Amino acid sequence: MNTMDPAMSKSPSFQSRPDWFEVFLPVSAMPLILVLLLIMPVFILAAESLFAPVYEFVQSLLIPVNAGMTYTALPLLLIFKILLFSVFTFTGVALLLLKISCIYHEVWSYFFPQPHPRHPHYHPDQQESMVSLFNWNLFRWYRVLKPMLMWTGLTTVVGAFWLWFSNTVMDVAIFNFQFQVSIGFFLMSVLGFFTFLAYIKSIWAAFTSVLGDVITITEPEKPTQVVFERAQRLAFGSPLVILLYPLYGLFYLALTAEIVLLIAQYDIHDLLSFQSDLLMILGLEVVTLVLFLFLSAMKFMTYHDALTRYYRHHVQ
Repeated sequence: MNTMDPAMSKSPSFQSRPDWFEVFLPVSAMPLILVLLLIMPVFILAAESLFAPVYEFVQSLLIPVNAGMTYTALPLLLIFKILLFSVFTFTGVALLLLKISCIYHEVWSYFFPQPHPRHPHYHPDQQESMVSLFNWNLFRWYRVLKPMLMWTGLTTVVGAFWLWFSNTVMDVAIFNFQFQVSIGFFLMSVLGFFTFLAYIKSIWAAFTSVLGDVITITEPEKPTQVVFERAQRLAFGSPLVILLYPLYGLFYLALTAEIVLLIAQYDIHDLLSFQSDLLMILGLEVVTLVLFLFLSAMKFMTYHDALTRYYRHHVQ
């Protein structure tokens, strides 16, 4: 690993060691957190209102209520709205979260010493770390989702093709029903097995690359492939992972349940007309944000401990 001048170890955003108040609530993060708390319910409920017609349209095609009924295509205006929402709104919320994460990691880096004399000090930079973190998340989720989506798509296409083929040759003598079922069962069993392995691989890649956020923020010059390999190498290098990974899984389950609860109880009109329980929504948001920051800090501690242990055992 490359060495670096200790003078470069601290970002110029802080001229002195941050106090404990800034550890929990950095001044530069306050307006961003406020904006995040205000827009997240609007973002979730607006997404639900846009994608609900798409869900109903797909459901009507897969489970038709009336066999003789014909269905029209989705309106082009709705498709255009969904594309704009997906590109601009989702990207904006994602960038806001990444920016808050960079600010907190910059503050926290002051409280972690150099893990080893041959390793550079942590040197986050808000601008460079932000770009690096964005690129890392694109790379990471591409690597995580690629096997799962590829095998799911292949299984779906082959299954749909076999159904079409079976219906086409149903009256052909050599392709009797028993033959069709046998071949279809064999194909779907094989593809289902590999799809199951692909899901396991994706879940494994998601958990073993968790520490990549800390690496790419504290060393923004590292290429994404190097970050991915280091994160996997250190994934189980600290005993803290015994708590970190289960807590991460529980956090995302709780976050999903919170989003489902919000969508089930309210819609975008209730929120904009102030007919929803704003205090309850705000309270859930604050608790979720605090848990997210707690897990992020624990992730930083886990990475630092794993890196220190790695140098201790592998570098003389």
